[in-house]
Amino acid sequence: MGILDLMLGKSGEGQQGVEGRSYMLPEETHEFVHPVAVRRAELEALEELLAADEAAPSLSDNADELQDTFDELFDGTGPDAADIADRERAARSTVEAALETWRERVSAGEDELGVVYVQQGEFEALGSFVKRCKQRGERSDEFELPESLPAVAALLARLDEATDSRYRAVVHTDLLSEA
Repeated sequence: MGILDLMLGKSGEGQQGVEGRSYMLPEETHEFVHPVAVRRAELEALEELLAADEAAPSLSDNADELQDTFDELFDGTGPDAADIADRERAARSTVEAALETWRERVSAGEDELGVVYVQQGEFEALGSFVKRCKQRGERSDEFELPESLPAVAALLARLDEATDSRYRAVVHTDLLSEA
């Protein structure tokens, strides 16, 4: 048994047409992710969008009124406003946790570039969050989109491209957010 066997786990014959040896990493401590290059300015723009969302009235603040409207429109068979508010809260929480971890991976300085590890659920939550914020900005006077939104859109486009690719990496879960 070599040092790599001790460090990486069990080894065996190469798989899927790859000659050599493959290492089986413990699923409990390793995860498939998409490595993505991000700029510090994009992370700061995302932070500004989160702050703008926090400052504006939330759906959960008006869930009862919204539910009454749904009940009237759909004769009591419409969507559940509390469920919608919970999904929004969960998406926002995932984005906040990812952002906190990603900030640790990118050095300070506006032009600094770093690599973050994106889990599929994080990308989906970020996409949902940004879409909701854009819709709020278009429909509500109480919500103002930050001027840095194009930087968030650039980040989202890069994440979309990276998560659409078949390339994934395996990293230890200590490097990932705890959303």
